[in-house]
Amino acid sequence: MSLKKCFLAASLIAAFASSSFASTGSSTDTVFTENASKAAPKNAQQLKRFVVPTNGLIALDVDGKVNIISSNGRFVLKGYLYDTWAKKPLETFSDVAKYASIIPMKELNLNIADLQPAVWGSGPEKVMIFTDPNCPYCHEVLKGLADLDPNKYTVSVVSLGALGESSKKRNQELYCASDRYRADRAIISGDRTTRFDQVKDCDQTAMIRRNITAQVLGVSMVPFIIRDDGHYSIGKPSQGLKDYLESK
Repeated sequence: MSLKKCFLAASLIAAFASSSFASTGSSTDTVFTENASKAAPKNAQQLKRFVVPTNGLIALDVDGKVNIISSNGRFVLKGYLYDTWAKKPLETFSDVAKYASIIPMKELNLNIADLQPAVWGSGPEKVMIFTDPNCPYCHEVLKGLADLDPNKYTVSVVSLGALGESSKKRNQELYCASDRYRADRAIISGDRTTRFDQVKDCDQTAMIRRNITAQVLGVSMVPFIIRDDGHYSIGKPSQGLKDYLESK
């Protein structure tokens, strides 16, 4: 089995982390915890850091060398990263920042329709947003859809039950709603109260695919936004959704 297939198989087996949480921030500081900072090698005055798009790893630039550290500061991995999607080793911090900043959606050939997302717009630029029914930052991001041109963007909103039992219950209700159009509008609008009649013996296949896809793409927090060019935002973009999508 190829290295890429091994990594993909491992990702598919892993369950979606229930400890995911809502965030506002950028991909360079979201999960870099105080413990990780304290545990980092000390032979550099200021550490450049980059949150790798997988659960719990951070790349540090220490005097020109890449160190990989777990987000809780406990583990430091020696050696180098190999990007199975870019098909190359990431030996420098610049390599990590360049290639790990992109999730190559087009090359991955992911059929987003298999996830049964809520879809907004019908334009040529494809955007993917992972959200949660009880995530206030997600709802703030989704309000930004009103500023977008629906003929320019197609936004697929993938709802996860990531923030505890209440989120799981509401996400299940939205997923199994007999009126999927109204349920999808509730996802996009952040409606947490409207109740929906349920489909009997609801097929969970797409729900499982959502969780697997989130794990494979490294979605450790919500909102998680992937632009058409593959660049992503962990958390609510500080400049707003429209400016983020157009800042290429």
